[in-house]
Amino acid sequence: MSRIDTEPRIDARRLSALGTAFLRTLCDPDGGESLYRMHAPEALLRQGEGIGPASGIDVGRFAAAHREISRRGVESLPRFGAASLRQLTRGEDPTEAVGWFEVAEERENRRLFAALGVRAVAGEPRVVWCSPCPRILSWSLREGLLQSLADYPWMRRAEPATARALLDAGYFRLYWRPPVTFATLPEARFSCHMSAACCRHDYEISVPGEAQLLIDALPWQTIAPRLAGTRLPVRADGTLQLKSPEEACRFLGPHAQCLIHQTLGRQPFGACCVFPFSFARTPEGIAVALSPICGSVRLGLGIPPEERTEDLRERLAHAEPRSTETYRLAPDLAIPWQPFRDIEKGLCDCLAAEELPLRRRLYVGARLLGALADGSTIDVPAWRSEALPSLKPELRAAIHGMLSRLLGWNRAVLRELPREVPADLPALEASEAPLVARILRNTLFCKVYSYPLDLTTAHNYLIVLYLLALIMQAAAAGPLPERMWRELGSLGVHGLLKTMLREGMPDEFRSLLGRSEFGLWMLAA
Repeated sequence: MSRIDTEPRIDARRLSALGTAFLRTLCDPDGGESLYRMHAPEALLRQGEGIGPASGIDVGRFAAAHREISRRGVESLPRFGAASLRQLTRGEDPTEAVGWFEVAEERENRRLFAALGVRAVAGEPRVVWCSPCPRILSWSLREGLLQSLADYPWMRRAEPATARALLDAGYFRLYWRPPVTFATLPEARFSCHMSAACCRHDYEISVPGEAQLLIDALPWQTIAPRLAGTRLPVRADGTLQLKSPEEACRFLGPHAQCLIHQTLGRQPFGACCVFPFSFARTPEGIAVALSPICGSVRLGLGIPPEERTEDLRERLAHAEPRSTETYRLAPDLAIPWQPFRDIEKGLCDCLAAEELPLRRRLYVGARLLGALADGSTIDVPAWRSEALPSLKPELRAAIHGMLSRLLGWNRAVLRELPREVPADLPALEASEAPLVARILRNTLFCKVYSYPLDLTTAHNYLIVLYLLALIMQAAAAGPLPERMWRELGSLGVHGLLKTMLREGMPDEFRSLLGRSEFGLWMLAA
């Protein structure tokens, strides 16, 4: 006889009793052992910072962790109270069922639905998964498992509290949002136009080990049979490699869609969920910059971030925002946050001044930083028209040599460019200045250089990035192709230029990178 013939059919009475007991026991700090025994062997429970199958978890350790997490989060964890079974859904296997409960969450006085997936084990219904949902849906046991699994990133978060179970994780995803204020550049816009540039670009993406559980649970035979049995490579740090720099994401479908996102209706992988946004903590909230690797961002197409704050809050939960405890104007000159913020805004506004050539905007910014550092007079009207500094031939040759080293770096796009820097570089101007300026502004606003270094060094990085854009423009002899725009985005907002300069800058220049004079020299070279 088959298992289906020998296991009893799950009825509404037994399912209702299990659901009520499960929610009550989850909220009991001393209920860890009982909670564990309510689960089927394949159910995914908290294991360390993540999740793992119940069959591989020690019940004593699970109970101790449940007690500690419950007591630590007593003021923040949800308190699930009265639950009533509203619908029971069975599939082809009568030993499996999904129950839809209306549940009271007593801390926030909220009514919600929770779906409970169960399977009969040795004659008794056992929990396979439990997930909150906005309404009664039509999930099968497998579909609900996928939706529950997709909440695994929230098991690794400590805000608003460490989740006891995937039910808590799903509850936080749906109903908790960090109380933050977002700040963005005024021209920021994004809506996904499915270019899939983010899935093909040459950066490396890693995910936590739990991602493999989700990948294993997807019905690949009906989605994309070629992906059945996919195992992500394990990196030295224990994470999994979703994509290497040399490959497009394996989960990209034939119509430029993410097959995992398409199946789940949302994106469970942190790096993919956050893109194209980057977040930085400030004393006033979260600064949100955008990656110009995305063509929609670069062209200013889509919705302003301030009109999608709920979306940003969920993305923020997957991010590791940049932060710093010390703000600097120059390498050895710390300043309070308010002046840092105002100077950054002044530099961004200067970069947006379309009445000036972009080279001149950068020049004014460098002069401003120099005046602020040494306490000299600020004279923007004079800076807007004064001549660039005159350089000795050996200094110009040294700067061109540094740029040539950068062009020789092992990057596919850079290898396409001539190693020789154009002799007329000081006379060149960006032919697509609005796009280049948007990249420079986002690079400064995302704080990838100013937080670990200082504003002056960060501005000098912008000048190097601008010169590389001019060199690309000269080589392209026309509008920059898409791959070059994406490379500028990688060098800027994604911080690649920092590595390049560290490896390619002559020793005699390293001590000068944090001085405004260095930026002025580069603009004149």
